[in-house]
Amino acid sequence: MTIPPDLPLRRAARSRTRTAPGLRWAVLLLAFASNLAFAALDAAPSDLGDSGGQRTAATTASGAAYTDIRHALPSGTVVHEYADASGQVFAVSWAGPFKPDLKLLLGRHFDRLATGAAAQRGERSRLDVETGTLVIQSGGHMGAFEGRAWLPARLPAGFDPRAMR
Repeated sequence: MTIPPDLPLRRAARSRTRTAPGLRWAVLLLAFASNLAFAALDAAPSDLGDSGGQRTAATTASGAAYTDIRHALPSGTVVHEYADASGQVFAVSWAGPFKPDLKLLLGRHFDRLATGAAAQRGERSRLDVETGTLVIQSGGHMGAFEGRAWLPARLPAGFDPRAMR
């Protein structure tokens, strides 16, 4: 009895096809879970796996109520979501050693970031985008990033974006 020379290759191919469906499911599950990681601007606050984050009720100087939801991410970055009385996020901020996934954080407004970044040339460590309906400020360097984004038309009366943490 002789062993075909390609037998080890056939066995390896079979074992890869057995694990590939499981691997595909794991990748799909991770991709789906990552989409749930952040609430985007104009959406309801997120649950980052930390029981909805630390919520702090606050009011603006003119008395408009809002909620500051603080999430400490496993990466060490802290994300704040600012939600108005209707429960919709009108502003976000982040600070930490890594940038959060801005595509998820900004949601449908992310394309404006990409367009604004393309128009802003020369400055690599700071990004300021203002479209009239969206303001994004981001800066920092490796190990220390910070930024904030807000929808000017959605800000509660008296809310000062400069006061965001």
